[in-house]
Amino acid sequence: MAKLKDEQIKAAFQDYLKEDEELKYWAFGVKQPNIVIIVILIALFILPGIIAVLFFTNNYLIAITEKRFIVLQIKGFSNAVVKKMQEYNLDELDRTKVKSSTGAIFTKISIDDQDKPFAAKFHRAFSKNNRPHAMAIGDAITGTVNI
Repeated sequence: MAKLKDEQIKAAFQDYLKEDEELKYWAFGVKQPNIVIIVILIALFILPGIIAVLFFTNNYLIAITEKRFIVLQIKGFSNAVVKKMQEYNLDELDRTKVKSSTGAIFTKISIDDQDKPFAAKFHRAFSKNNRPHAMAIGDAITGTVNI
């Protein structure tokens, strides 16, 4: 299966952009089950375990505009069909509830909001733009940098 290309990711957001908005940055990320659960499932049932992990993994496309942080839950890393959409107005986002960190492999972004929680990790190897875009989005929603 082929991974989504930047053009496909940008196209997935077109229906969700307001008339005066433009995408600044976008990235692909996942939310997987706890690593302990993954290890147990694969150790007990190799093929069914792998299938279960894929089934319980949520795939996300995120983007930021001058006004909003947009999260699209999609079907898969090669299928940009949107299952769910969440948006956060940047002016109203409680920056104290936003966390972003970048390690050797992943950039992690989470929003601890009671009504609209979000957490995902963004792998540097998904595409050449995934890491810098995820880092820019993390900086923008934590208030570190203005876009």
